[in-house]
Amino acid sequence: MIIAYRAANIADAHLVRQMLEAEGIPAFIQGEYLQGAVGELPANTEILVRVSDDRYDDARAVVAEWESGEPVVFDDDADDDAAAVVAAPTAKQSAIRYFLLFVAIVVGGSIAMILLRRLAEA
Repeated sequence: MIIAYRAANIADAHLVRQMLEAEGIPAFIQGEYLQGAVGELPANTEILVRVSDDRYDDARAVVAEWESGEPVVFDDDADDDAAAVVAAPTAKQSAIRYFLLFVAIVVGGSIAMILLRRLAEA
């Protein structure tokens, strides 16, 4: 197996591994469990995404395409008023939510009591 990508963190490594596997390239993450033991190991533990030697060129093409991509930038300032209107529930919606929460608590509590009684009788 050969190194196709040196990841900055575990999430990055899993993202690359999933992209490779989506392209039909089996990948393996080496060193992902070492991050939990950094206090006992040297701080330069690497997380590597490895692929088989015969799939290296295909894997590097996928990784290179991903690395060359432009980051997605969201315009948070646009449509702030519209987002606030959508995000803020009305009084009626809040009342319905609280009622449904109350019903869920009552029903869940009733089911729990029935199960506990049956367990105590057994």
